[in-house]
Amino acid sequence: MKTNTPLTLAFFAASTLLISLASTAEAPPSHEAISKTEWTGSAEQKLMGLMTIWSEAKFNFPYFDRVPDLDWDRKVQEYIPRVIGADSLETYYEVLMEFAALLKDGHTAVTPPWMYVKPGHDHPPVELQAAGDQFVVARIGDTEEIKKQRIYPGLEILEIDDGIPVRTYLKEKVLRLNSWGTPQADAAIGLVGILSGPRNSRVPLKVKDPEGTVREVSLTRNSTDRNGLQFQSRWVRWYMFDPLIEARTIQPGIFYIRISNFRSEKVVEEFEKAFDRAGLAGIQGIIVDIRYNSGGNSSRAYSIASFLTDQPLKASKWKSISYVPAHRSWGRPTGWIEGGPAVVNPREGKRHTGPLVVLTGPGTFSAAEDFLVPLKYSGRAVLVGEKTAGSTGNPISVPLPGGGRFMVVSKRDMFPDGTEFVGIGISPDVPVHPTQEDLLKGTDPVLSKGIDVIGNWADYQKKQ
Repeated sequence: MKTNTPLTLAFFAASTLLISLASTAEAPPSHEAISKTEWTGSAEQKLMGLMTIWSEAKFNFPYFDRVPDLDWDRKVQEYIPRVIGADSLETYYEVLMEFAALLKDGHTAVTPPWMYVKPGHDHPPVELQAAGDQFVVARIGDTEEIKKQRIYPGLEILEIDDGIPVRTYLKEKVLRLNSWGTPQADAAIGLVGILSGPRNSRVPLKVKDPEGTVREVSLTRNSTDRNGLQFQSRWVRWYMFDPLIEARTIQPGIFYIRISNFRSEKVVEEFEKAFDRAGLAGIQGIIVDIRYNSGGNSSRAYSIASFLTDQPLKASKWKSISYVPAHRSWGRPTGWIEGGPAVVNPREGKRHTGPLVVLTGPGTFSAAEDFLVPLKYSGRAVLVGEKTAGSTGNPISVPLPGGGRFMVVSKRDMFPDGTEFVGIGISPDVPVHPTQEDLLKGTDPVLSKGIDVIGNWADYQKKQ
């Protein structure tokens, strides 16, 4: 059964909105506040929403150079008949989401009125992951159906929904309406909801076992595990539900800390508790894992970084468009106003100044990337893993007709020396790319390499 699944991906626009707003001092708008604009479906109202997106982006979006083939003024004209012809609120928001996605930025998106997942929609208890050119199962839930159809980590997914290759499906059904700004982020985050659709409907898949057997399976879009809990991807789960901090000694002298997100105001407090419990006297090195940290508030990220240095560290600097109407009348180009770089000062009290590794990946997003900038720029940490998502920045958020919102990134962040990372990603110092074989064996090559770096710290420091 074919299903128009992109509507369920409103979750990702919404989650990006909340992540981005959390990077400011402001709380995200309540659903009640968002819903105040009553939907009439008039041509005037539809046009107003489209023109709101066009105008806010035209005067605030700082990355038009990243989309050189996009003629924003001409493109909005093409979308006028499409929004007027939209026959429902759902169809209307599909058009608006598609229009905003042309800007290809992870902090610029349309959020529909239903905010997260569209009511009545769900996904199978399966998480997918890109491994090189393959799309494979990364995690599974505990259900009889999963067991009976032999769905397991490492299983390759070839096609979705009656014969559509996964890469084509991702592009046409997901990325057409949602963009995270880089190929690695589009693959990693776009896969989170790729199997979504009406709850309890079935999604057919063509899969390939490691020995080469190709077979067809069909999964029910119901994320409830045998234990009654909802199965979520790590990117969603660690932003919304799981404990903020996971901390343990993984080898004698090596302390591991996973930070779920920088959204919660309690994250610094929880980090401090774990840090104090570690007992620095016996610690050879610390590994901080932010591979699936989707961000939050950058000031909280900097506060945690202050535990890991005895010297001030330069963080991101930024610039934002400075528009002066008189300058435009004189034919002058748009100017910029600059700020920063911010400085992370060492905290008062106990700090770790020994070997430090940070694990990264394409799910490392927003304020989690802000956390990396001072550590990488100063050479304080060795980054191990994959290139990050490449998206951060404070958005402007404005209401749209019918209860949705449009957010547009308002500043251009970079390293203290001006090196760009938004739209690119932050490269690790030691690249490690998990493979299908790793998933089949249940091994974590990124963590293993992090342990190796701690054990051979002097060698890796020479390579910095």
